[in-house]
Amino acid sequence: MGRTAWKLFRIGSCILAMWAIARIVFVFLPHEDAVAAMLLLLSVLAIATMGDRVLAAVSSIAASLSFSWYFIDTAASLRITSVEGLVTFAALLITAMTGSQLSLRVQLRAAESERRRAEMERLQQLGAALLATDTVSQAAERACREIATLFGGGAILRVEGFPVAFQAGVFDTAGPAPIIVQTINRKGILELHGTDPSVEVRSALIHLIGLVLERAAAAEQRAQIESVQRGEEVRNTILNALAHSFRTPLTCIKAAASVLKGSAGAEEVSEGSRRELMAVIDEEADRLDELIRDSLDLARFEWRQSNPRMENCSVASVISGVLKKMERYLARNAIILKVPSDLPPVRGDRFLFGQMVTQVLDNAWKYAGAGARIWISAHNEGSEVVLSIRNEGKQIPEEERALVFDHFYRGARSRASIEGTGLGLAIAKTIAEAHGGRVWLESAPEGPAFLFALPTGGSDEKSGALEGEHDRKSYCTAD
Repeated sequence: MGRTAWKLFRIGSCILAMWAIARIVFVFLPHEDAVAAMLLLLSVLAIATMGDRVLAAVSSIAASLSFSWYFIDTAASLRITSVEGLVTFAALLITAMTGSQLSLRVQLRAAESERRRAEMERLQQLGAALLATDTVSQAAERACREIATLFGGGAILRVEGFPVAFQAGVFDTAGPAPIIVQTINRKGILELHGTDPSVEVRSALIHLIGLVLERAAAAEQRAQIESVQRGEEVRNTILNALAHSFRTPLTCIKAAASVLKGSAGAEEVSEGSRRELMAVIDEEADRLDELIRDSLDLARFEWRQSNPRMENCSVASVISGVLKKMERYLARNAIILKVPSDLPPVRGDRFLFGQMVTQVLDNAWKYAGAGARIWISAHNEGSEVVLSIRNEGKQIPEEERALVFDHFYRGARSRASIEGTGLGLAIAKTIAEAHGGRVWLESAPEGPAFLFALPTGGSDEKSGALEGEHDRKSYCTAD
């Protein structure tokens, strides 16, 4: 059945229903015209609740004519021969028409109220979704997607500074022209296709999208500022690290040179000792040359911050590289290693990780003393690799444990006897935290331990294993 046929069927059913009600009342209660009028009016109101104006008007006219046919003047006739009959017919018709229109108006207002409530709920959902965005592009993309999902149709958002418009949803080129909505604050234009929200909702969309775009732009700017600040902090930290590292080889070179200079005329140094001291000077000069190359590399540090050298670093290879560089200084200690072969790599800058381990080991051998043991171990804990460096020696006083990672802090009992600047542990902490890691101090009977938890990377680089005890060698040390 087509739409026109269905419409005609409904109209015919209304006319038949009005006639049937009047007929039944006339047959059983021929003199109760008030009852007939009441039933017909109620029937008209009931039909009006269907929300069809045509049906409401047809039912009102049909009810009036049916009442006139049976109850006004001559029965079974539409003739009205008296003023009273005319007034009665007119009153019934006006009452029926008015009642049906009022019923329709109430329904329309209820429907409009429900539509606005639904639109407000959609706006609330849209606002909650957009507030979770952090960038302008992300906010614009999600705005179009959420508008298309919640309101139907399609949405196109053009934002200043982006050459391509953001869009989502379904677009009907043969449909009506899009609704153009101008956003505020950050310049942009929103097009709505296939949907027609109320004026209030359009205004709310303007303010909401404008607010979200401004918030996202501010978040991007804040993130850039924080990135620059973090880069500056790390750059300064690494410069301090290299300056800190220069002191040890310079001390060895100066000590060896002083011995050679003092014995130049007295021949107090044997030929073997002289060769060993010259070897020390040569090796320490090589180390200084390497540190200078690292310093030159740091001249490009800001570029590296914008283009970070992120890679999967084997913990074992980082530790091996540091041990090789510090072999002369660690020769007087027993280095006990326990780094398993199945350890996942950590994600970050290999150079910075090497500096971090160097600073902690430099601190360990200075405070451990000659002949003491230093334990280096690592294990996996979930999405982190925990690296531990423990040295055999005196415990750190409890009142100083919270200060050991501060810049330039040195223990009260060792300031005069052990050379240092108090930057090593602070540098290591900064590097770990710059890579999303954590650092903390633990105390045990054999000595203090410094632990670093670093995020793991992928699985494209095997860690390798480091186990056992490194041999001690008789090299010159800085202290």
